Amino acid sequence: MAEFKDNRSLQQIQLFPVVEVVSDDMPMGVLNDGTPYLTLYGLAKLCGIDDTPLRVFTSNWETEKSKPRGQKVSTYLASRGYHDIDRLYTRVVNSAGVETHAYPDYVCMAILRYYAFDANNFDNSTAVENFVRLAEYTLKRMIYERSGYQQQNTEVISQSWNIFQQRIIANDSIPIGYFSIFREMADLTVRLINSEFKLDPHSIPDISVGQRWAKYWKDNKLADTHGERTLHPHNYPDDFPQSKGTQKEAYIYPNSALGIFRDWLYTVYVNIHLKSYLATKVQQKALPSPQAERIIEALQKPTLPKPH
Repeated sequence: MAEFKDNRSLQQIQLFPVVEVVSDDMPMGVLNDGTPYLTLYGLAKLCGIDDTPLRVFTSNWETEKSKPRGQKVSTYLASRGYHDIDRLYTRVVNSAGVETHAYPDYVCMAILRYYAFDANNFDNSTAVENFVRLAEYTLKRMIYERSGYQQQNTEVISQSWNIFQQRIIANDSIPIGYFSIFREMADLTVRLINSEFKLDPHSIPDISVGQRWAKYWKDNKLADTHGERTLHPHNYPDDFPQSKGTQKEAYIYPNSALGIFRDWLYTVYVNIHLKSYLATKVQQKALPSPQAERIIEALQKPTLPKPH
């Protein structure tokens, strides 16, 4: 059992790490109550000091908190709303079955602040650099949150771009006189990617478009006017399960119907079918609801005013 006392609550809870990582040689993680933490070694690394004196200081907090260094740390903790803390860490057992000391984020920042600005006869360059870096990061988050700015997930965008490029290269041989659904919806796909829509083997929007357009094609008897559509080889990246087995094919359509397809894509498909498609993704928890709304908004096309 571990106990932290502050001005908010006094409670006992069995704590254990639910996430454990090592980043920049600093062991860290998150406890089951949501508290981010550093280990003793991680905190020492953050402050640019040896872990032995830090262990002595934090293990003897009951007496150290009345000394000059402890008083400074206590003041910094109190300024954040943490008063009369009995212990600076809690003992937890990690995934390897080893007991470790977990220092909560607010304790880490109070100790880092001391070593950055108050410690004497000490090279504080590492502590200062880390304190400033963390302060800048926190300010950036504050501005984003208070301004309502949604930061792009660059990793998702990069991965989706890579998949899109692979598919474009693998399907660049469409016969003259025909268009393919995948190639002609490239503009829409680019907008989806920039809206952080994740392209992967389970999210392939051109399949949904192809199925809806095929129904529209048949329901409106467009072959009578434009000629028959025809099947053509369609390829997927090697790591897609769709690439396994027999050669996959997709319909390609006569170019004379291209204008009709483009109008249909941004009116009927985007405003009716894509909304339904994204709603399914939201229901499956594969897509946050606000993101689905941003995607639809990003796909809206302008219309010219009607001539008088």
